[in-house]
Order: sequence, then C-alpha cells, then structure tokens
Amino acid sequence: MLLYKRLAHRLLRVAPAVVVAAFFAGAAFAAELDSLGFGDEDAVDSVSVARIPRPISQVAENVTVVTADDILRLNAHTLADVLQTVPGIQLDYQRTPGTFSFFNIQGAISSTVLVLIDGVRQSDFFSNLESPGLIPVQMIDRIEITKGPGSSVYGSASGGVINIITKSPDPERKAAGMASGSVGSSFTADSRAELSGTVDRFGYYLNAGNLRSDGFHPNTQVNQNNLYGKFTYLLPGEGKMTFGLWHLVNHAGMDAADARQFQFFFDDTRDNSRDQRSYGFLSLTQPLTPQLTFDFDAYATARDEYSYFNSFDQGVSTYAAALQTSTHYRGTNTRLNWQDGDNTLVIGTEYGHVWASNQELLTNTLFNSRTWDSWAGYANASVNLGQLTVIPGIRYDSTGINGDFTSYTLGATYQLAGNTTLRAYAGKGFTLPRMTLAQKERIKTVQAGVETGAVPFLWLKGTYFFNAVRDTAQGPPDQDRQGVELEARTVPVAGVSLSTGYTYQHVKDADSGQVVHTDSNQSVPSHLLKLALRYDNKDLGLRGTMTGNWLYWNAGPYTYFDAAGNPSVRSYPVSDKGMNWDLHLNWRTRPRNDLSPELFFSVRNVFNGSQTAMRIMYPSQPRWFEGGARVRF
Repeated sequence: MLLYKRLAHRLLRVAPAVVVAAFFAGAAFAAELDSLGFGDEDAVDSVSVARIPRPISQVAENVTVVTADDILRLNAHTLADVLQTVPGIQLDYQRTPGTFSFFNIQGAISSTVLVLIDGVRQSDFFSNLESPGLIPVQMIDRIEITKGPGSSVYGSASGGVINIITKSPDPERKAAGMASGSVGSSFTADSRAELSGTVDRFGYYLNAGNLRSDGFHPNTQVNQNNLYGKFTYLLPGEGKMTFGLWHLVNHAGMDAADARQFQFFFDDTRDNSRDQRSYGFLSLTQPLTPQLTFDFDAYATARDEYSYFNSFDQGVSTYAAALQTSTHYRGTNTRLNWQDGDNTLVIGTEYGHVWASNQELLTNTLFNSRTWDSWAGYANASVNLGQLTVIPGIRYDSTGINGDFTSYTLGATYQLAGNTTLRAYAGKGFTLPRMTLAQKERIKTVQAGVETGAVPFLWLKGTYFFNAVRDTAQGPPDQDRQGVELEARTVPVAGVSLSTGYTYQHVKDADSGQVVHTDSNQSVPSHLLKLALRYDNKDLGLRGTMTGNWLYWNAGPYTYFDAAGNPSVRSYPVSDKGMNWDLHLNWRTRPRNDLSPELFFSVRNVFNGSQTAMRIMYPSQPRWFEGGARVRF
C-alpha cells in the first residue's frame, strides 16, 4: 500500500508537466495545418504599469493583461471569475458569485497585493485586503496584473499589483448603451445597464448593476448593488479633466458549517457581512510641451464593513459578535511625464491621509482607531538603446504608521528579434502590516524571462522568479519562494485556438529550509495549471470558451479536536480533486449587425470538481447553469 501511495504522489507531482508537454505537442501539430487558414491574435500594444503608457516589449516585469472582450467571453460577474483564469493566480475558494475569497499570486497572499481602480487604492488599511468578489466587471476596460513587487511605483505592494482601468466615454456617438440580464441556478441573477457618449467636449459613461443569489450552499446568499459614473471634459491645449464616482453595497453570507469537523467545539457557525464603499476621483492631464505632460489626481474613499458572527451548540447560541471595520482615505498624486519616442521618465509625489478603525458593536468595544498621514516621492524611467531598453525605478515612502522605506527596481528588455523579447529585473519592495502589527513585509526579487512568437503559429512565454520574503504578512517564518511560469497560445485554426499556463512554485522556510505548506495562514499551491479552448465563427455569430483549472495545494498538518476535546494531527482540510471546467457560449443573432442582440449560456464547474483551501467552512460551488441576453443600442 505504501508503494502505491508513493507512486500516486509522484504521478500527482508530474501530472501538470505531462499535460503541458502534451499541449505543446498538440499545438505544434496544429501549427502544421496552415491550409485551414489562420487569423491574427489581437495584440496588446502597451501597458501603464509605471503610470505612463509603455510598449509591452519594454516592460521588464511579468505582466498579464485582460481585456473587456476577454471578460465578456467568460460571462464573468466579478473580478474573482476573471482572476481564476489567469496563470499564476489561484483563489482560495470559489462559491456563490459576490462572496468573499482570498487569492494568491505565485504564493503571495492577497493582503500583499495592491488592488487599484482608476488609480485609487481599493485594498483597505486595516488588513490590506480587497475581495475580488466585490468588484463587478461590466465597467472594466482592461486589467493589468503585475506578478511581483510593484513598490517602486505604488508603494505598499510586495506581492503584486492588480490595476483596473475602467471604460471611457464612447467618442463616436452621442448616446450608446447596453442592457444585460441573466438568471441561473439558485436564482442567481445579474442585471446590468450602461450608457455612454460624447457631446462636443463633454463625455460620459454610466453603469448600474445588481447581482443577487439565494446561494449554492447554506448562508452564501448575495445581494450586490453598484453605481458607477465617469465624466470627461476636453480642455484647451489637448488637456483633459476626468471625474469619477463609484458606490457599492453588498450583503452576503460568509459561511455555514459543522464546525466540530475543524477545531471548534460548537456545532454550527453562521457569518454574514454587509460591505459599503464609495470613492470619487478627479484627474487632470495637461500637455506642457509635445514631450512633457502634467498629471494631477485627487481622490477620496470611504469603506465600512460589517461582519455578524453567530455560533450554535445544539441549537443554542453560544457566541455572537458584530464587528465594524472602517477605512476613510483621501489623497493626491502629482507627476510630470516625459516621453520622447521610446524613452520615458515619470517623476511624482503622492500624499495620503487615512482614518482606520475596528470595533465590536454589541459590546461597544473599540479595538483600534488611528489617523495618519503618508507621503512619497518616486521616479521611473525607460531608456532605449536600440535593441536594449534599461528600466530603472525608485520610490521613497514615509508611511506615517510604520517608518520609512525605499523601494527600487532595475530591469532591462532586449529585442533578440522582431518577435522575441528577453526580460530581467531585480527589485526591492514592501507591504504595510495589519494595523495591529509592527513589522512590514519586505521582499527582494529577481525575475527573468522570454516572450516569443518565433515558433510558427505559436506565442510562448516563460518566466523564472525568486522572491526572498522577510517579516512575512503570514507571520513567521521568513520565506524563499521560487518557481517558473510557462504560457503558450496558438493562433486560430478554423476558428479554434488553445492556450495554457503552468506555474510551479517551491516555498521554503528561509531559516530551516523546510517546505512551507498550505494552512490557515496562507495558500501556497506548488502546481497550477490553466487551460483554455476558444472557438470563433464570425459568420455565424458564434463563439465559445472552455476554461480549466487544476492545482495541487500541498497541504500541511493541523491539530483537530473531537467533540470531547481530544487533539489529533491531520492534514489541513483542502480539496484539489480533478480539474474544474467552465463552459461559456455566446451567439450574436445577427452577426453582421454591431447592435445585434447577443444570447449567452454558461455551465460552471461542469464536472462538479472540488478546489478549495478549506473544504469544511468554504466548500466549492457545485455545477450550476445560467443564461441571458445582451442588447446594445
């Protein structure tokens, strides 16, 4: 029996590599079918990871870009649906849309990842968290995901940056819009509407939506409402002023489980939450010369989160609590952007004022309440030397709550050929701790990779990363994280294209050298595999997408207490059974008409797989169905 267990474990470790190898072989075979005709993939020309548009061939970091069309193909409800399809990213659990989930980027937990919308910080200041289930996707134009520290640009962001750029007003029409509605299992319904246009110098984009569900498991119901507006005005001299507002209220069940299966003594726990958040921003862009532009941003946010806990033992309430966490934030960002051909320079300053608190409402107990001011100065550049581009960056943060920190990066890209780019960079960054802790997480990173289209009909990308993490956000021990990320995509053959992403990461205790496992403090899956099959037929107005997600959690031990209070050591209750598949189909009823109605249908978790970092408290969503329609005007 021991021999079979060892053999199964070895097969489990090599399975992703076998699948990836099989995919590459299949892709190479498909590349020979040029007689069927190929179309060109839509390319992403530039990204703004350094607060200024820069050709993607001159970005040293490992960046993934998700477009509005990618989101539309997934029939996605929230950012969580999108992140689960991105190589190197894994949600701890997926349940009813709109519920809370942690996530990690190459082993960096979500409290170390900075989430921005319109350049405005969404991560709170109490625990540095933002739930991807609380960000609707209809208003998103694109998402730029930096895997690795972004501190030299944004400050507190040792694990990465998710930069969400919202849609702009339609410049071609005075009024254009869309209405969408869907309904599915457990009365899961998503209703959306948007209106956009430009009249003379004034442009507007408006969006409203409601997401609700009875929940796929007990106490995972959701009711989420959001309103978003963006307004632009063109100034003399090609300047532009932009004003934006967002308001969201989300009611959701958090969990419900027989807690005796874990480490508690009561029978049942039920948690609910109410999240309310608003932000507004004002942005000014004014060219001073053909090469020099002045930018100014001002923003204010307010977020209040309420969590209601109730635990039962034989039907009698044994513990109840009502917690409120509030973060109010306002600040400014001022910068000069210089761009001359492929050379860029950004110099800026940032100021922020924060009030953060948390309290227990039933007993009227105030745990923490603090205000502080922070400021930063930064400079980032790209210097083009023919085929070589050198990319330095530095930022100094006076955090106002946890001392000062200097972050830096030095990177380079080299155009080996017209369609091959070599990348490498080293950097140092940090993440502010929870408000109740003293030490901020510090990270030093080295990354190197290659991206190429030199292989006929294929796009390939590979990245090696090594992250030395100290004073980790998870608490001790210090960690060394290293691994590789491989991505591949074929060009379409008869409308069919394939893509894959495989991530291997090895996380160890920097002092003892022992492997770090997934547990209640962190999720560090050692293997991640993403697959996608796409089909497009423009003549028939049909397109379909099937995505797959496989992982190995690499779970560690935990102490289990039975009903009598007797302890025993068990493997942490994760679940990584099989690959989770989602199927999405879209049909434009009149393919040659841009305003044609579109019908869509999705089956999520087609084969009822189970992938969760805590199967007892947060079981995976079961297979569920939904269908709906979009109408444009």
